[in-house]
Amino acid sequence: MLRPSSSGIYVLLLRLMLTVTILLCSAAFFVGVSQDRKHFSDFLVGILMGVILFCFLLPAVANLLLRLRGNGALFFLIILCFTVKLFWVAAVRVPVSGDYAVFWGYANALSQQAVLSGGRYMALFPHIFGYSQVLSLFLALFGSHPWLPPLLNVLLSVCSGYFLFRLCLQWLSLRAAVYGFLLWIICPSQTIYNSLVLPEPLYTALILGFLLVVTNAFDGRVRTRPVLSAVASGLLGGILLRLIQGCRPIAAILILAFLLWFFLIRPAAPAKRAVFSFGMIVSAVLILVYLCSGVLWNALITYRIQEEPSSTPGYSILVGFNEESGGRWNQEDSDKLYEYNSQANSTAQQVQEQMLSDAIARITDGGIDFPQLFVQKFRYFLGSDDSCVGYSNAVLRHTPLFSTLCNGFFYLILMTAVFGAVKLWRSKTATAYTLVPLYITGLILAQMLVEVAGRYHYSIIPMLILLGQAALHRAKPIPGGSQKDRGCSSPP
Repeated sequence: MLRPSSSGIYVLLLRLMLTVTILLCSAAFFVGVSQDRKHFSDFLVGILMGVILFCFLLPAVANLLLRLRGNGALFFLIILCFTVKLFWVAAVRVPVSGDYAVFWGYANALSQQAVLSGGRYMALFPHIFGYSQVLSLFLALFGSHPWLPPLLNVLLSVCSGYFLFRLCLQWLSLRAAVYGFLLWIICPSQTIYNSLVLPEPLYTALILGFLLVVTNAFDGRVRTRPVLSAVASGLLGGILLRLIQGCRPIAAILILAFLLWFFLIRPAAPAKRAVFSFGMIVSAVLILVYLCSGVLWNALITYRIQEEPSSTPGYSILVGFNEESGGRWNQEDSDKLYEYNSQANSTAQQVQEQMLSDAIARITDGGIDFPQLFVQKFRYFLGSDDSCVGYSNAVLRHTPLFSTLCNGFFYLILMTAVFGAVKLWRSKTATAYTLVPLYITGLILAQMLVEVAGRYHYSIIPMLILLGQAALHRAKPIPGGSQKDRGCSSPP
């Protein structure tokens, strides 16, 4: 017999996980705000933004939209999101350069050639293929127009907003769904990033889609064909995970978060063995589809670039443990990569394995002050949210203002996320909602092992918005079981 959800082990594991999330988000907040006077001033602006948003703007807009009910409010928010994001990308056209030129160049090549010549860089970093391949499909349809990537980002932003709305509606309430979508529309950094050629909007939308698939699979509805439903959920979830991995190698974080949630955190009420069996089928199919599709995905890359992609992130780990650069890109490690890559008859896998050997040597030689390194990496990764301004400064005016707005909003949602996690800790809510703090924790910890950059926390932003809604609205109990088994207050 499965234990009730209110048993000590489930509550202990849930609260342990939330405690780690609270500590990490709090640390990110304090590390960011304490950097200098400029960032502290940004924090004060964030406080002002919070007063305006949560005391006046969001309640007023939500009250109007709630009169339209769910579908009407959602339609209005979709139109508003599309309009705001489209206006920005039309007004701010950033020249393609740096890493973004790599994506743009490969996408154009993939749209024009069945087999690429000179695909070694993609073999070294196969996650480049995912976004480039998706973008190439649109370039093949509509032509190589510089406005196409920003427009695609706008559409992906709308998709992410829709997923945020649905998730908040499932986990919290309609008012929370309106708040979440509005905050996504308002988010300054997300809007600015839309002008760039980058994969973050794509894989973030896929991550939110994965969370929605899991949430719908375990929403407590009585299904006439539960086995078929479980297989379908696992199939769709596995495909989404493979696409995420193809754009950014972080699918393992989501898989681990799902398995931890289902087996160790999600309450299982007495006599609910059917739920456990359902989840076992979902888990098995999801992992099987993810692994099998990986073989097909690698075969596709190999065919398109005529070289097997590397499966070892040696370069990223080496850079991640470079204390002088704080775990960021640096010329020394980049030169070493090109040195190994220039060796005759070397494969991408061999190059990355050499980089991994150097990384292990660097980690074990005793020359790294690990606490200092991790504090630096933490600051670069989560200490601010204005990297997008630097990427856009070629055309963006009033950069100090936009930097302050980005950081202020980021500190605001960090604070609300901490309060939301504390509220979940007290209420013992263990629905699929807890996948959000699990993902936040997993991504932060994983990033401490590899190269860091400010934009790599892009996918955490909607998670902070989701988690912050728990501070403002009451989380729904887990479907099924008695109120005692649900481990939280009743829904509003």
